[in-house]
Amino acid sequence: MKSTATVVGLGAFGSTVALELTRLGVEVLGIDTNATRVNALADQLDRAVIADARDERVLRELGVHESDVVVVAIGEDVEANIMTTLVVKTMGAPQVWAKALNANHHRILEKLGADHIVHPEHEMGLRVARTLTYPHVLDYINLGDDQFISEVRASERMQGLKLDALHLEENEVKCLVLRHTGTTLAPPPEGHRFELGDQIVLLGTLARVRKVSKYL
Repeated sequence: MKSTATVVGLGAFGSTVALELTRLGVEVLGIDTNATRVNALADQLDRAVIADARDERVLRELGVHESDVVVVAIGEDVEANIMTTLVVKTMGAPQVWAKALNANHHRILEKLGADHIVHPEHEMGLRVARTLTYPHVLDYINLGDDQFISEVRASERMQGLKLDALHLEENEVKCLVLRHTGTTLAPPPEGHRFELGDQIVLLGTLARVRKVSKYL
């Protein structure tokens, strides 16, 4: 059975989430009070509706409470964001993700019981800064408690060397996956010799991954 999601608020953040979920095969209902935004996505989402998500009756008629996940992506109206989160949680939606604009907003959403709270502008700023600082990092996921999964690329200096050349064990960093010429190797074989462009997925604190990066 196809997974379902409701995205409330179809601005830059919400529309990106809705379209990517659709691309990944999720059945998406998009909701916004702005007719222009809804009409722009009407042909790309399973359903796109002009509605006020603060009205529980309307949301029940749309079946929002039956979605596997609800994303409250309203950004320009903090009150609407908070009220929608409250209504959706009261309805018993299984998973509620909510966008927060600042620390105080985050605390309110937390008290309302939002399952996941995201700060897209803040997180994108951190991502850009870290990517500029560590250009060898292709992508990363922050797991919390300063633990990161980082995807890095082997440079020319790594060519022909084995995994132990990264000094992972002494830096308490783990290599989870190695991608080599389109093949995923998990766990990575100790005898593998790196080639230019090999992608390496590492797990560790940011500071320790940074220490390993000097060998890349």
